Amino acid sequence: MSNLLRRLLTVGLCYVLAVLIQPLYGQACDADFGTLAEAAVCVGDDQATISSAVLPGSGEDIPAGFARLFVLTSGANLIIEAVSETPEFLVATDANYRIHSLIYDPATLDLSIVVFGETSAVVVNSLLLQGGGDVCAALDVTGVQFRFGGCDDACLADAGTLTPSDDLVCLPTNPVLRAEVQDAPSVPPGFLVVYVLTRTNSLIIEGISDTPEFSVQEAGDYRIHTLVFEPNSLDVEVVFGITTGFDINALLQQGGGEICGALDVSGAAFHVAACEEECNAAFSSLIPLGHDCLDDNGSVLLRTIVLGLPTVPPGFEVLYVLTSGGELVIEAVNNIPAFTVEEAGFYTIHSLIYDPETLDLSIVQFGVTTGFDVNGLLQQGGGDICAVLDVAGASFNVEACEEACTADFGHISALSHDCLDGSADLEASVLISPTIPAGFELLYVLTSGEELVIEAVSTTPEFTVEETGFFTIHTLVYDPGTLDLSIVQFGVTTGFDVNGLLQQGGGDICAALDVAGASFHVAACEEECEAAFSTLFPLGHDCLNDNGSVLLRTIVLGLPTVPAGFEVLYVLTSGEELVIEAVSNFAAFFVEETGTYTIHSLIYDPETLDLGIVQFGVTTGFDVNGLLQQGGGDICAVLDVAGASFNV
Repeated sequence: MSNLLRRLLTVGLCYVLAVLIQPLYGQACDADFGTLAEAAVCVGDDQATISSAVLPGSGEDIPAGFARLFVLTSGANLIIEAVSETPEFLVATDANYRIHSLIYDPATLDLSIVVFGETSAVVVNSLLLQGGGDVCAALDVTGVQFRFGGCDDACLADAGTLTPSDDLVCLPTNPVLRAEVQDAPSVPPGFLVVYVLTRTNSLIIEGISDTPEFSVQEAGDYRIHTLVFEPNSLDVEVVFGITTGFDINALLQQGGGEICGALDVSGAAFHVAACEEECNAAFSSLIPLGHDCLDDNGSVLLRTIVLGLPTVPPGFEVLYVLTSGGELVIEAVNNIPAFTVEEAGFYTIHSLIYDPETLDLSIVQFGVTTGFDVNGLLQQGGGDICAVLDVAGASFNVEACEEACTADFGHISALSHDCLDGSADLEASVLISPTIPAGFELLYVLTSGEELVIEAVSTTPEFTVEETGFFTIHTLVYDPGTLDLSIVQFGVTTGFDVNGLLQQGGGDICAALDVAGASFHVAACEEECEAAFSTLFPLGHDCLNDNGSVLLRTIVLGLPTVPAGFEVLYVLTSGEELVIEAVSNFAAFFVEETGTYTIHSLIYDPETLDLGIVQFGVTTGFDVNGLLQQGGGDICAVLDVAGASFNV
């Protein structure tokens, strides 16, 4: 990463901090440290003079009364070794050094607190507005770095980063995985760039391409990685389906090997599943054509009017089904919506649009199987078969002519309703007005579940519910003098109980209850997860110091989106498996062993994501990601899986 880019990232962070802190302190801090020129010193002597210079026009701003000072630090912990009015220092060549510029007001920043060889520049930075303190000053925390010895052996290859494209990948409709270059790779002379497709978290290599684009034939978890390599030094026979990305990484210096190259191990991740097939079948509404009584021959023809044309996909067929009673027991099927019945009772004609190859109607036993049984096999009823059954259908109340009950419930249809957001409003539309004989009354009944448990009644077909579930609005035309509704216990009595008292249900009371009614399936409103993390950039890839430790630090570019009740946590993982080693409220960790480490940001709600499941050294970032919506789970939270990587 160039010093200019570090400078831009640091300036961006300082700007964010200044914007956050300005309302607290009432004014912005105008001090700015500018940019120091890059330098590299590769000598084998015991001592060397290192120097730099402030680049003209790089934005340095020294307000009136302020002074400029240059600070020399050593090691990953940025221990302050010396200060000078010029950016030049004599140092021993047994450590890594940085020169920083400091713009400060001697009246507000007391540098007597600094103990050379002990105090860290991080401590000084914490006193400043840019570091969360209250002193107006500007410290170039990144500075310019100097390394001694081994400079000629440095591997300059860098894989950059990839992000998945916005294309929806599913099989078999859209099987193409595409990644976009977020950070361009660094390709030394003689090196090549290829893209590698891997499958599963074991990173099994499935393909190699000159572009970050691959076609896949099976569902699963995939990643596209960038590989920067020199063909003469990395000569390995890749066996697709066997060789893994970890095998390649182990050969590279970044993975503990000896070869100069770079592999973006995290890559761009994809979860490929089967495409959700939309069921395009749709029935037309059926309207009963007269509610006739049994004639002198003891039979009656039940007929319907079909409103509009059904949607019949290729290979599908239309069938009409006759059911009896509120249980919708299947009695017969026909190619036209008309049936002759020879017994009094409650009947319904339904339309069924189905594919004989997927819905086997030989399972139907007339007089036993119900419409609810068939509906349960269909996608609309919670099954997996694409077909549609008009469960409400067109209803008839058949009686002996001399005992005909003239009450008729007409026909109602469900209107659209809101999803459950605390409550949901259910409303039905009256398509055919009910027939209300003299002395009779009209009432609408709300039931829940397939058992039709009565929950409420109203004079209008409108109800408000506060729970998810299956609900139905029914029309009831009755005579208060013959049907005593005081028998109804809300939450206990069912529509079937009431229907059993009526002539249409086998009882002796003249009344009309639309058992099928207008149905509603109330689900919880889908909530958009608004959490979003900020990009993390590594602040130096340092080696272990004399104490056997190193502080891994990052720059946070921009502000994360933290919804109300959510928290920000930083996670340290090790290895390419992203094994979780520690968590912190700050994007910095001390490590005491060599290896590959990554710092991730996690924006989460402690009420929904229980981090008590995490076992340090065992649980992986992939395990946590799998619980989140972004990883295919159901928890609203975001984890920066790529994060900021370090090779210690």
